[in-house]
Amino acid sequence: MDMRWIVIACLGVMIAAVGCDRETPEPVSEYAPEEALQEKVEESDDFTRSDEWPQDPQRIVSLAPNITELLFELGLGDRVVGVTRYCDWPPPATEIPKIGGMLDPDYEAILATRPDVVLGVKDGADHQVVERLESAGVAFGFLAMDDLATIQRGFHLLGMWLGAEERADELKEDFDRELGAESRSVREKLDLDGATALVVYDHEPVVAAGVGSFGHEILILAGLQNALGDDLGNYPVLDMEKVMSLNPAVIIDVSIGPTTEEVAQFWKRFDSLEAVQKGRVVHVDDPVMMRPGPRIPEALRRLGGAVEGL
Repeated sequence: MDMRWIVIACLGVMIAAVGCDRETPEPVSEYAPEEALQEKVEESDDFTRSDEWPQDPQRIVSLAPNITELLFELGLGDRVVGVTRYCDWPPPATEIPKIGGMLDPDYEAILATRPDVVLGVKDGADHQVVERLESAGVAFGFLAMDDLATIQRGFHLLGMWLGAEERADELKEDFDRELGAESRSVREKLDLDGATALVVYDHEPVVAAGVGSFGHEILILAGLQNALGDDLGNYPVLDMEKVMSLNPAVIIDVSIGPTTEEVAQFWKRFDSLEAVQKGRVVHVDDPVMMRPGPRIPEALRRLGGAVEGL
């Protein structure tokens, strides 16, 4: 499968917009559960859920790495009976039976786990599997977890659906506190406050984080500016002419697969870029940089550590 589509799928094919006139995204958002999950209302911008839902789901299949991480954070890891091959965190998740990938889930493997519910993200979901789950009478729920606001809402939705509301509230508070602390810490350490930066997920073509993505929000929280401005959508595919015209002061390459040396060699070919000339290309080889979930404070920490001292 084309690597850039794996990347985009694992990111959840982000679609939510972020106000381009804000200096920083708001990591805290007020949320009333009753507004998102009303009786007999099973679809909204935040989620899509099957009409029938078990009272106390005990056997859960996760179709996305960020959903798997959230289930463990909610203290429900012992209920997870199936995960994708990309679900590598926390470590116990690697021992759970695999049911394929986000774009190519194995329907038979899913049913073999005898799930009470199947959970995933709205964007990137295989709709044929959704239809087959529905016809088989298996409950399912798909969340929009695209940016900080929808990620936080996802905490609440899963908490409500799975009987972990108290832990979901605690998780949101921890998330907000950690994200705010990391933002302050990174801003204090950086000598590049306000510099333009480009977050890159893949090469040839370049896939970057645009406005509306959580990668963009992390840049803003770090005190950097997105070189893309408010153009081109959430996860634009760029040719090198466009990258050259943007001429970012910093390039934060989070591509998975190539080594740091290979990343350096790729960018060295474009030595007219300011980031290349000044040695401000960094490689952060960690899937956390692609996970719109509870470890975003860690992603911000990794970004700050990578660019500190440039």
